[in-house]
Amino acid sequence: FGLRLMLLVVFLKIGLALPVEKIKFLLKVQYNLTISSGEIIKMLKQVAKAFGPYYKELEHKIKEAKVKHSDETGWRINGKNHWLWVLINKEVALYIIRRKRNYKVPAKILGEQDGNVVISDRLPTYNNLEKHTGCLQQKCWVHILRDSKDLSKHYKEAKTVHQRLKSVYKQAKSYNHKATDEQVNKLLERIDRIYQLKFEHSEVIKFVKSICKTHRENLFRFAQDTEIDGDNNRAERAIRKAVIIRKISSGNRSENGARFLETLLSVIETFKLQGKNPLEEMKNIIQASDR
Repeated sequence: FGLRLMLLVVFLKIGLALPVEKIKFLLKVQYNLTISSGEIIKMLKQVAKAFGPYYKELEHKIKEAKVKHSDETGWRINGKNHWLWVLINKEVALYIIRRKRNYKVPAKILGEQDGNVVISDRLPTYNNLEKHTGCLQQKCWVHILRDSKDLSKHYKEAKTVHQRLKSVYKQAKSYNHKATDEQVNKLLERIDRIYQLKFEHSEVIKFVKSICKTHRENLFRFAQDTEIDGDNNRAERAIRKAVIIRKISSGNRSENGARFLETLLSVIETFKLQGKNPLEEMKNIIQASDR
């Protein structure tokens, strides 16, 4: 099979998340090509191997990025539980599939991160990542408000917490990433006042402590830096693409299959982030490597 056909199959399977049977049907009715499921899998493996060096380049770029988002979701390899991670910024999407959900997974990719920012939810893993890599954190306010709203449905006293946090975030956003130190300090004072309130239920107390004490310094970095978002939507959108693939394939059958998927998904989603044609860019890179 020619390179263009192989890349088309890769894009249909990974870029558009089509099942193998639909790809076979499309190739038959559109091009009168009869291709087996095994041949499609071989195409994916062959193209993924060709992009091994480019995947390493993406690892380096995300490591050097000043700001990146991170998120993770459950994955299966041969019926065993794993985790699919994404590290992403405005230009690079890096997918990683590993057995663990601890800090060592992103830390192995990121290494020393002195002063660089990782945007994430409140998973404790990222606190350990901060300790071991020197990164700074920006906590996702969408997650914070989602959790506080859910808490308010169960505990009446949590309604005050939700309303106050919602108001604080609205004010922080109003500065359009240009807040002064004084304005940030006033935002922190409002957070401190929430922490000083008295609550009866342990779940509310635990949540308030997490937001207002544990993550106090990780709430408003976005208010003063245009490169830092106050939410983790970028990573969540990237994860949703993997979730679609998971629903179709139920994960991977082997470790090698997982490595091929993380490579191809990283390559295609990176080109899409950059506003480039994935098919043309993949062709250009492979042809350049053959010269």
